[in-house]
Amino acid sequence: MKYLLYGIVREDLAGYAPQPGIRLLTAHGLAAAVSAVEETTSPPSVSSLLAYEKVVEAIHARQAVIPMRYGCVMESESVVIRLLEDHRPEYETLLARLRGMAEMGIRVLSPARAAVLPALPSSPGVAYLTSLRNRYNSATALAPEEVQLADRIAALFSGCSTEQRREVSSSSRGRLVSLYFLMPKTCVEQFRQRAREIRLPGAAKMLLSGAWPPYNFADL
Repeated sequence: MKYLLYGIVREDLAGYAPQPGIRLLTAHGLAAAVSAVEETTSPPSVSSLLAYEKVVEAIHARQAVIPMRYGCVMESESVVIRLLEDHRPEYETLLARLRGMAEMGIRVLSPARAAVLPALPSSPGVAYLTSLRNRYNSATALAPEEVQLADRIAALFSGCSTEQRREVSSSSRGRLVSLYFLMPKTCVEQFRQRAREIRLPGAAKMLLSGAWPPYNFADL
């Protein structure tokens, strides 16, 4: 029997079931929230993803959790227990860091701009490598003006946010800069109020989301 892993918590949550079918496998003061799943190659449905997120959110509402992204499937109970045993120190440290914390997100979409064509490379091979480099750089690195905007936004939350993460992606609609903030749950409303003070340049649009389990801060 395989198990879908929702998150790692302290063992004192043992006995709590956020939804029917959810089990807590415990070892050495830790517990893993899991549910039995059938092996399948089909992509998950929207309802499955939403149900998964609700389980993680229910656990997060009660205590600190190391949330897992959907799709973390373990081969057996013994594999889950071994995971808790092998990573016990890291999990305990991470749970202490995430205790009482939540994640808020801000996404800024800037309209697409016409690309400036570079000088033609000297050979087809160089052209191919140059196109790969340009595509990789534009997709993963914030432009200077995006860094300035992200810094300005982050400064508004310096008093309530303890950590932040940034990432950027490109599409036909433009550049999407995603900012993630880790903060005490008690600061969420203060964060929302300060977010109203954000002024964006030009035709950029902003989306505020959260509070969520700290997915973007749960890496070991």
